[in-house]
Amino acid sequence: MRNKKINLGDLIFILFYKFNGEIRGSTSLQKLIDIIRLDSELEIDVNYSPYDFGDFSPQSNDVVQVFVDNSWIAKEKVELGDDIFLDVYRLTENGWKIAKTIYQNLLSKELENFKILDNFKDKKQKEILAYSYFWFPITAMKSKIKDKIFKRTQIFTFLSGELEEEYNNIKSSGNSIKKVIYESWKC
Repeated sequence: MRNKKINLGDLIFILFYKFNGEIRGSTSLQKLIDIIRLDSELEIDVNYSPYDFGDFSPQSNDVVQVFVDNSWIAKEKVELGDDIFLDVYRLTENGWKIAKTIYQNLLSKELENFKILDNFKDKKQKEILAYSYFWFPITAMKSKIKDKIFKRTQIFTFLSGELEEEYNNIKSSGNSIKKVIYESWKC
């Protein structure tokens, strides 16, 4: 059962605060919001639907654009090579003040919902996608890159220690792997 409704704008500020003011790639931001939506007790006022890179919410992009327009977030295009670019978003000074205030006003029970984000602080976009696709497979049903992400040699590299830890947690909880994966398909 969801214990608290959270505003999408507040959630985005909290994500930036947890990630030291910087998120690399709008796909990463979308996946982080989606992971909180699917893996926490929070009810988020956002609608997701399957799309090219997994679950997608135009609302999230709209909120980020409002933040850019209000100079709370700065957006920079970074070239990765071969004419491939990545949008890098950073909190501005005013954005930091807002994010810090929102984060510091969370109750300890609410903070528990964001602990999962600690697993992604040093992860690349592919690793965040791998986690999202593996634990919430229905979100990848229309993804154009799911076959690339799900290559056997890569999925276990992306999920290395965390996958084994999750497996052991499931075993010790008394649930079956089959039941947990089945439940993850019910979004």
